[in-house]
Amino acid sequence: MTRSGPPRGNQRGAALLITLILVALISLLAFGASQATRTQQQLATNEAASQIAFQGAEAGLRAAEDVLDNANELALFCNAGGALYNITTQDDLDNDTRWQSLESLGAVADFTLYSSDSGGFVPAPRYMIGCITPALVDDYQVVDPAVKGQIEEDPEQRYFFRVFSIGFGPGGRAIQHLEARYVY
Repeated sequence: MTRSGPPRGNQRGAALLITLILVALISLLAFGASQATRTQQQLATNEAASQIAFQGAEAGLRAAEDVLDNANELALFCNAGGALYNITTQDDLDNDTRWQSLESLGAVADFTLYSSDSGGFVPAPRYMIGCITPALVDDYQVVDPAVKGQIEEDPEQRYFFRVFSIGFGPGGRAIQHLEARYVY
């Protein structure tokens, strides 16, 4: 009985070599998949922290809006100081950098959120309110009193405000800044 095919001496160890190459390729694929999973998990965690910071900044805007809604005299509102300031020139309006000091000078909003990551509370959001002089608002005109029938009606004065707010994520790592403008 004779064998057909190549001699066996040339195939010695080929199966072992092919098996090792396949194991190495599968290991590389598994490592790549685990890295991709880890990256996706980090992205999801960062997105969640960013959303919490954004919600905190929105809470700061709502707190500032409540302060504006509950103000007795809007004409004298920004003379109180603290987290309130006046914007009286076009340069102040265009290059307002007070938001950069929000973390230290801003008023603290009544908003708390517990962070399981740090084992404590997320820093409370802060806000600052700027009172914009009506002359700086495009197309704003002070309206003279109008006469309706026999009664003179005095149109209401409009007040313009810029609010900066900052919110923090778990551990204070994620930070979101928001700006809103209000007309009263």
